[in-house]
Amino acid sequence: MDKEWFTAEELKNKGELGSSPQGINKRAREQNWLWQRRYGKQGVAKEYHISSLPLSTQNELYPQLYPIAAEEPAAYTPSHDDDPIKRLQGFLAGMKPDEYALLLGFLAENGATGLLELISKANK
Repeated sequence: MDKEWFTAEELKNKGELGSSPQGINKRAREQNWLWQRRYGKQGVAKEYHISSLPLSTQNELYPQLYPIAAEEPAAYTPSHDDDPIKRLQGFLAGMKPDEYALLLGFLAENGATGLLELISKANK
């Protein structure tokens, strides 16, 4: 698979998605699709991970990898907005690519324990 992230513009008329980027973005918000920022010539846009898209859209983008299932699973809806995992995902998705790469590099080298130790030292 060459590409895993798609903007609403790229997803127009794919699978069951409509032709309006605004409608696609609205559906993404309502269904809590995994997203990240894409920086381009016209500013910043959201792009969505293929795993968050409806199965029919996944199948149209990569039919060999995502065969259409008989029934699409229900979308995950968190019970409340204070979910720490959701907040963390939102924070990570909002990071600039170089910040994200720096964080991943630190975690790869030091692990979560190293990050927690650094935070503990900073809070003293």
